[in-house]
Amino acid sequence: MTTIELKSITKVYDGHTVLDIDHYKFDQGKIYALVGPNGSGKTTLFRILALLEQPTTGIITIDGNNVTAFDSHTTRKKIVLVHQEPLMFDTSVRKNVAMGLSYRGVTKKEATERIRKSLELVGMSNFLKRHARHLSGGETKRVAIARGLALSPEIILLDEPTANVDEKNIAMIEDVITSLKQSNNTTVIFSTHNIKQAYHLSDEVLTLMHGKPRTEPVRNFFSGRGEMAENEPVFNTGGIKIKLPAFNDQVRYISIDPREIIISKKRITSSARNQFLGKIVELKMNGEIIGLSVDAGEVFHVDVTRRSFFEMKLNIGKQVFVAFKASSVVLY
Repeated sequence: MTTIELKSITKVYDGHTVLDIDHYKFDQGKIYALVGPNGSGKTTLFRILALLEQPTTGIITIDGNNVTAFDSHTTRKKIVLVHQEPLMFDTSVRKNVAMGLSYRGVTKKEATERIRKSLELVGMSNFLKRHARHLSGGETKRVAIARGLALSPEIILLDEPTANVDEKNIAMIEDVITSLKQSNNTTVIFSTHNIKQAYHLSDEVLTLMHGKPRTEPVRNFFSGRGEMAENEPVFNTGGIKIKLPAFNDQVRYISIDPREIIISKKRITSSARNQFLGKIVELKMNGEIIGLSVDAGEVFHVDVTRRSFFEMKLNIGKQVFVAFKASSVVLY
């Protein structure tokens, strides 16, 4: 059983803490999704998990034994990292997949079988003789995954495996991730900006915000695109246009923390540049907190205290404004 545990892990660059994880454990055979905006610490965490980089403070254990980035090759062999933009060598697909096996002294007979199985798993059995640098982006990522799987890792780290990939290859890569758990009990940790994909594929979602884990699920998550509207940067969901702090035409998803949203029965005068009139469509009682679902072109989830709820005389069907600052919008 291969379990990785992080204890009091930090990573500091030039006096800036980019990762700060008090405790987290990755159990064997599970699928973990790592999500968070750019700069949240995902890549740093991957490098630390792959034993390519030493944390500034803290302890990493594998099966209860302390490990470091300076440990033996034997420890590192358990873990494989597949990069977001994998490098293909200027040769055939077969030789690309075989490259790591030759370094590990795997016999020719065993290597042939491992190459066959790994390419079959990613749906590329017919690509053995194809030149690796003539593949599409999605095919390249699948070959890179096969190359990692051929090493028989106990833990595989996939950095944005479906980023900039067409729908057909996304579906195939998602199938590979699922099959790894079912076929050989491999632990899979993959990063993604697609929150829906994260929750659909994984057993657990680890959300990083400013290098720190968040345990609560991402809410008020919307898909769309960044654009300019009336000389203002916005995120167009197709239903509403949410004002952003700055223009970004690469953003495809956003989220807003429910705690950053204000509910009002009248339009408010404040620094909240986003204000939408909507109707309460659902209530959920949870002790002193009442969760409201407000349909304002998109459904927003907002938490209010029981006292505020009754003082404002809210109920299903009531019209309210949802308001939040542009700086409260998290981009993915």
